[in-house]
Amino acid sequence: MSLQEHVNGQTKSREEVRDAILDGIAEAVEESKNLVPNSRATALKDLAEAYAWVSSPGHPH
Repeated sequence: MSLQEHVNGQTKSREEVRDAILDGIAEAVEESKNLVPNSRATALKDLAEAYAWVSSPGHPH
Protein backbone atom coordinates (compact mmCIF):
# COMPACT_ATOMS: atom_id res chain seq x y z
CA MET A 1 0.00 0.00 0.00
CA SER A 2 1.36 3.41 -0.92
CA LEU A 3 1.47 6.29 1.52
CA GLN A 4 -1.22 8.11 -0.47
CA GLU A 5 -3.50 5.06 -0.36
CA HIS A 6 -2.96 4.89 3.38
CA VAL A 7 -3.77 8.58 3.84
CA ASN A 8 -6.83 8.33 1.61
CA GLY A 9 -8.10 5.37 3.66
CA GLN A 10 -8.05 7.26 6.95
CA THR A 11 -11.46 7.81 8.47
CA LYS A 12 -10.62 9.64 11.68
CA SER A 13 -11.44 13.31 11.91
CA ARG A 14 -8.81 15.94 12.58
CA GLU A 15 -10.24 16.39 16.09
CA GLU A 16 -10.01 12.65 16.84
CA VAL A 17 -6.38 12.61 15.76
CA ARG A 18 -5.60 15.74 17.78
CA ASP A 19 -7.26 14.24 20.86
CA ALA A 20 -5.31 11.00 20.44
CA ILE A 21 -2.03 12.91 20.21
CA LEU A 22 -2.89 14.98 23.29
CA ASP A 23 -3.77 11.78 25.19
CA GLY A 24 -0.39 10.36 24.19
CA ILE A 25 1.35 13.50 25.40
CA ALA A 26 -0.44 13.28 28.76
CA GLU A 27 0.61 9.62 29.13
CA ALA A 28 4.20 10.48 28.24
CA VAL A 29 4.24 13.22 30.90
CA GLU A 30 3.23 10.65 33.51
CA GLU A 31 5.87 8.19 32.29
CA SER A 32 8.54 10.90 32.39
CA LYS A 33 8.27 10.97 36.18
CA ASN A 34 10.50 7.87 36.21
CA LEU A 35 13.35 9.64 34.42
CA VAL A 36 16.35 11.37 35.98
CA PRO A 37 15.94 15.17 36.15
CA ASN A 38 18.05 16.04 33.09
CA SER A 39 16.32 13.44 30.93
CA ARG A 40 12.92 14.47 32.27
CA ALA A 41 13.57 18.12 31.38
CA THR A 42 14.46 17.14 27.81
CA ALA A 43 11.43 14.85 27.53
CA LEU A 44 9.07 17.54 28.84
CA LYS A 45 10.55 20.12 26.44
CA ASP A 46 9.94 17.74 23.54
CA LEU A 47 6.37 17.13 24.74
CA ALA A 48 5.81 20.88 24.98
CA GLU A 49 6.93 21.21 21.35
CA ALA A 50 4.54 18.43 20.35
CA TYR A 51 1.69 20.16 22.19
CA ALA A 52 2.51 23.49 20.53
CA TRP A 53 2.55 21.86 17.11
CA VAL A 54 -0.80 20.14 17.68
CA SER A 55 -2.42 23.21 19.25
CA SER A 56 -1.18 25.72 16.67
CA PRO A 57 0.06 23.88 13.58
CA GLY A 58 0.10 27.06 11.48
CA HIS A 59 2.71 28.76 13.64
CA PRO A 60 6.46 28.11 13.47
CA HIS A 61 7.77 26.18 16.48
